[in-house]
Amino acid sequence: MGRREQSMKSMLRVLDNLSIPEHAGGWVLLVLPACFMAAAFWLRAQGGPAWLWFNLDPDYYYLLDALNVLNMTTPGHVYHPGTTLHWLGALILKVAYLGADAKIIIAAVLNDPEHHLRLIGGVFVLLNGLAVLALGWAGYRVSGSLPPALLLQLAPGISMLVLKSAFHVKPEALLLASTLVLAMVAVLSLKDQCLNRHPLRFAIAFGVVAGFGIATKITAAPVFALPVLVLYGAGIRAVIVYGGVALAALIVFTLPALAAYGVFFDWMATVSQGSGAYGGGDAFDWAVYLKNILKLFKRPAFSVVFVLSGVALVWAAVRHRQARPLPGGEVRLLAGIWIAQGLHVLMVAKQPNVLYMLPSFVLIPLAIVVLFRLVEVWESGFGRTAFIILLALMIVAEGAGIFRFAKGVKADANIARAADNGRFGRCARVYSYAASSPSYALFLADFVTGARFSEQLEKQGPDNDFWLEHYFDQRRVVFRDWQGPQDMKAVLGRYPCVIFRGSHWWVTEPLLQKVVPGLSFDGDCSTRHETIKTKGVDCLGTLQ
Repeated sequence: MGRREQSMKSMLRVLDNLSIPEHAGGWVLLVLPACFMAAAFWLRAQGGPAWLWFNLDPDYYYLLDALNVLNMTTPGHVYHPGTTLHWLGALILKVAYLGADAKIIIAAVLNDPEHHLRLIGGVFVLLNGLAVLALGWAGYRVSGSLPPALLLQLAPGISMLVLKSAFHVKPEALLLASTLVLAMVAVLSLKDQCLNRHPLRFAIAFGVVAGFGIATKITAAPVFALPVLVLYGAGIRAVIVYGGVALAALIVFTLPALAAYGVFFDWMATVSQGSGAYGGGDAFDWAVYLKNILKLFKRPAFSVVFVLSGVALVWAAVRHRQARPLPGGEVRLLAGIWIAQGLHVLMVAKQPNVLYMLPSFVLIPLAIVVLFRLVEVWESGFGRTAFIILLALMIVAEGAGIFRFAKGVKADANIARAADNGRFGRCARVYSYAASSPSYALFLADFVTGARFSEQLEKQGPDNDFWLEHYFDQRRVVFRDWQGPQDMKAVLGRYPCVIFRGSHWWVTEPLLQKVVPGLSFDGDCSTRHETIKTKGVDCLGTLQ
């Protein structure tokens, strides 16, 4: 036997015998949550400030809406509805400035929004880290083995889409926490007939999590079909209690937006029409819809596990007919995951943004663990070794993915910041969606959230910044400053030069030509992701 074969067998023997004493297992479970939080903070540092073009939407919206809630006014950006971010952000700011008047807090946040976005995002990272720890603890308690618990803790890194959202002030950060807690409660339901002994406790726990998750982002609603299958094993009463608690929790968690319920329901009615994104397009097109479904299944980690889960459920049905049933709790949990993910795909396929699939991705490790329990190979040496090798490969793959992603966002951040707006200090600087500019981030966020802070923000300056608004209606563009719509020709005539900056120029430029027909430019300072056009000045800021 060669050295390579001996080394491989030795490694597999170590992995196969990997068993941590109960008193030490808890300490091991701290490792991956700590790694997750370290990775999240590091990625945030690599990605640069939140006002960069690829960061500002929707972080700045939720920051200003947190101030609206703090000021006891209705949030303006309620389309997700995202209310959990509004009141939780307000709570974090209130605790950070304990005893301070709301006006003082608002002034501090508007003066340094980046610091406060980091503060709120940091709390979200901590909450997600605790949720990862809790999920690992549940897995260890139920399985009595460390490898399944560790695999469950890899959920935030199963896709870089999940991890890169974990530190932003956006719904996906709280959806991650919600789905991790959902998975934790589901895992605990497998413990020693615990569900049958305490069905109402589980129904209430599932209901609170569902209400919180749906209040965070309505597109996650299909995922919360999972508890229905799990609770059905304890009787229909538990399912009914779950539905009632979920509805009550949803109402409670969205109370800060009570006055905006009409806006939310009108928006839902709009997006449900047509075959395109946000309700656009013509009549429903089944060919496009089916194509979108296939698009959402393109990620192997999702599609492979989904197919294997379907096969396992068919096998479980065959075993049941043969009077050789598999463990009912595991079968119902896997069925719940499979149906929830399938319903999620069907909902998201109307607008196939893979980011909306985040909760379904987070459930992939749980599905893998349940699959291994169902195929009854865990107790065998081969099955245990295969599971641990899979765990090791996932850890390596996620680590490599983190470094690749960090390299990419750092490059994007450096490019965006290198195109310094400060060199055009004597020019009129006109920004459009989505431009890398601190003032534009505040311009857009204030507009989207109800223009409650325009007067305060105008005093902060600079007074030569303007923006083109076509956020809600891309059939027209409106030239604005903090005071509202302005005459573009008159304003630009007061400056010796002008720059236009944005990342969706193919949308903005035709609309701009309608406002100022024949508008031409002298220079092009564009980056890979942002268009920067100049008139009367070169790219170094020298007047022509």
